[in-house]
Amino acid sequence: MKRMIDTLYPSMPWDEVDAVVFDIGNVLVAMDEHQVLRAMFPDDPQLQHRVLLHTLRSPYWHMLDSGELGMEECVDAMTEGDISLREPVRMFVTGWPDYRFVVEEGKNAVLNCKKHGKKLYLLSNYPSEHYERNLREYDFFSLFDGAVISARVGMLKPRFGIYRYLTDTYGLTPERTLFIDDSSANIEAALMLGWKGFCLNEPGKLERFMGK
Repeated sequence: MKRMIDTLYPSMPWDEVDAVVFDIGNVLVAMDEHQVLRAMFPDDPQLQHRVLLHTLRSPYWHMLDSGELGMEECVDAMTEGDISLREPVRMFVTGWPDYRFVVEEGKNAVLNCKKHGKKLYLLSNYPSEHYERNLREYDFFSLFDGAVISARVGMLKPRFGIYRYLTDTYGLTPERTLFIDDSSANIEAALMLGWKGFCLNEPGKLERFMGK
């Protein structure tokens, strides 16, 4: 059975890894969806709930990540003909990056990997427009040697194709590639393809494994 790297080693085995691949959401950059909704629609919990159901809880959210729908097309689909929801949904879909924040633990891991001379890559389900904002607004994104973003390539994790695309594009050796993601399903797919995996599913876990 394939196992996470932190169950095989007590600390990061730097000599066993050539490349480290990072997810973006909840690993490098995060948002608190309820905090965002409260800030956008204060004193209206019913609207907050409706917007949540029609955006993050909607199947169309993944179509935005995959590039199957553009931003305005996605807003149209999410509102499902409810005119009263159109502007609130647009506000959330286009505006949540204004409320995002850097995951310091993830950022420090990027710096640590760079210090150890590792190649760095991004592999993320992410809308293209919001990814571009990250590039402009966060300096540490310039440290990456390459990126595969779902909306740009029309593929999503945890389907194997997007992992193979990254491997082939950058000439990575799967068994010497470490993938860091907050989703166990995404990590399991990487393990099945021979990568190493680390699931960042609790605060402090990555820092304890890699060190400061």
